[in-house]
Amino acid sequence: MKIRDLKKILFLTFLVVFVGSCGVTFRELTPSNYVGFSMEGYMELTTEVVLDGTLDGFSLTDSVFLHKRLAKGTNVVEIYVIHFEKVSDATSFWYSWGRENFSTLRTALSAIPLVYGELKGEVFNEYIYAWFNGKWVYIFRGTENSVKETARKFKSFMKELKRSIES
Repeated sequence: MKIRDLKKILFLTFLVVFVGSCGVTFRELTPSNYVGFSMEGYMELTTEVVLDGTLDGFSLTDSVFLHKRLAKGTNVVEIYVIHFEKVSDATSFWYSWGRENFSTLRTALSAIPLVYGELKGEVFNEYIYAWFNGKWVYIFRGTENSVKETARKFKSFMKELKRSIES
């Protein structure tokens, strides 16, 4: 092998490695990305990320979820961010959980199957605001004002988080 051929091979190898390492890497969003969410004036009581847990007696198989509890005075807000492996599992959970906490008709009318759903209202002396989007389910519980404020700020945090992961 000639020196000129060796130089070409080394140059091509270097070029392939350099170009390959400069490519854009895609990071998938997970519930643990939301651990950093906080609210001014609220104290963080607990934060946990769980694999295949349960919520309100419903098994969350093939899922990862974040459960966060925040408090401001005597107001406690609970946040659940659940990511399922399959859209069908998220939708199935949505309808089962929704029927248990709201009504069958209200839950059925709350969603476009496999795409998006939203429920909100007073349930068992607490306010719930929940939505699902594809493989994701978000549930907020507490007093009405605290839940609305937290969900609004969470959605803003979510937009910024998605933007930072995409860039």
